[in-house]
Amino acid sequence: MAEEVCPKCNNTGIVKEKSGEVHTCFDCLLSGRLDQHNKDLKSAEELRIKL
Repeated sequence: MAEEVCPKCNNTGIVKEKSGEVHTCFDCLLSGRLDQHNKDLKSAEELRIKL
């Protein structure tokens, strides 16, 4: 059985409203679908951080 795609955020965990407001998808948050750890870590260079 394939995992269903959230109609509000398309499984990104981020909802962008028509007004331009951006917030966490509360449906995914409450159902436990969000992972607090990012699997695609960026380097300092990608984040434009000088070390």
